[in-house]
Amino acid sequence: MTGQRDHQGREMTMPASEAMARNAEDFFRLLYIEHDFVRAMETHVAPGFVEHNPDLPNDPADQIRWFAARAAADPDFFAAESDWSSRIVHRFIVGDHLVVHYFMSVGPTDRGRMFADFWRFEGERIVEHWDVVQPLPEQTLSGNAMW
Repeated sequence: MTGQRDHQGREMTMPASEAMARNAEDFFRLLYIEHDFVRAMETHVAPGFVEHNPDLPNDPADQIRWFAARAAADPDFFAAESDWSSRIVHRFIVGDHLVVHYFMSVGPTDRGRMFADFWRFEGERIVEHWDVVQPLPEQTLSGNAMW
């Protein structure tokens, strides 16, 4: 992909570095396979992290507290993280980004949501996150699954 540029004019390569790719893979494993949000954030997020989800704070420690408070407020809906259900649809490491498209349900009464997460790295650490979240409907007009 040499020659292509992102929205800020940075050249996109595949991936930015081997070290970044290793850390992206480890972050992916911790967050999306093991559902260990705390360890993923504490291990891989850089100081000065920027969160673009309007419902979440920037600071990873504040995010950890936010998710814990949300789960405590509705324990019948939110199962323990180890019991969450997820299905990875797509995963890409492009340039300095890890992009993950996936389905996740957080408890037995949750129909789930489709997510697209975009994590930007500087060097070996994550410095920025964007996401798009869509609830899973009872049915789709097209009849196709969302994944």
